[in-house]
Amino acid sequence: MPPKAPPKAAQKPKAQAPKPEPATPQSKPKTTTASPASMKKPKSKEPVALKTVDRDNRAAIAIEVAFEGQSVQAQATKNGSYGHVLKLEAPGAFSLVKTVMITEGEFEGLQAVLLRPAKAFPFLKLPEEVRNRIYKIYFAPGRVIDNPIVIEGRRNSNKEMWAKAYSESSKTRVGLLAVNKEIYKEAVPILYAHNLLFDSTSTLLDFLSQTPAEVKPRLRNITAKHLVKTQSRNCFLNLSPATNITRLHIGAGVASEADPAKAAKTFYGDAYRFLEAVGAKKGDKMGGVDVLSFGKQALVTKDEKKNAKPYDEEMREEFMDTLKSKLK
Repeated sequence: MPPKAPPKAAQKPKAQAPKPEPATPQSKPKTTTASPASMKKPKSKEPVALKTVDRDNRAAIAIEVAFEGQSVQAQATKNGSYGHVLKLEAPGAFSLVKTVMITEGEFEGLQAVLLRPAKAFPFLKLPEEVRNRIYKIYFAPGRVIDNPIVIEGRRNSNKEMWAKAYSESSKTRVGLLAVNKEIYKEAVPILYAHNLLFDSTSTLLDFLSQTPAEVKPRLRNITAKHLVKTQSRNCFLNLSPATNITRLHIGAGVASEADPAKAAKTFYGDAYRFLEAVGAKKGDKMGGVDVLSFGKQALVTKDEKKNAKPYDEEMREEFMDTLKSKLK
């Protein structure tokens, strides 16, 4: 019996499309959090330094050459050329003379940069008179020899006495004394020979109390604008080691007595140790009086209204003669 035909509505089953093979999953890159230490930039190497001049065997000052960066090779620049930065440094002046190509010898084919280093000036070969003149100008305030060195007061930090204006103009000025022993020996007496100006004997006393013992005999010229009587004896006692002094000037406040002889005796009672020490050093008992000088307002008389009138010449002479008579 032949097979029956399928019904008209029936459809052939569709062929199933092959199932796509599952895609091989791609491995994702691992993300790791960098530690702070690993994020730091690599430490750059120190510049390569070259010292091509022997300091010991050359009179000229050595110029040190350093390459900036990690390589001595020139690097390509944006415009197609090559460049490298050289750093030239020396303790003294120098100048660029020229650059030359070497065409023969051991360094044939190399380029040389010619520099002219400054030579040390033979200062100590100058005549002594000239050197002393230079020291005087060098240490003088404002480079004017007669200008005084003003000792204003105490530092805020350590309360030591200092010459503020003098040091501000050149903080390393006294560094000259550290060059060598010969310059120190020549220059230090000239430094202390300058006129030291104080606003009063009280400030002078503060200065002397902080001054080393070996410095006091070097003092030559001192000015105090005003004498403070409550501290004058202590001031003159501290000044007595300054036996080489040639001038002590007091501007005001020494005496207000109408009797010059009485005023001189009072002053002598405060200053006698200083006067005797200077006289002994000079080999003349009156030598201590000879270094004294007084401003117009130092020796005065006062009228009934307390108005000050300076001593006349005769009264000044009597004051000085009385001081000398006390030293005989």
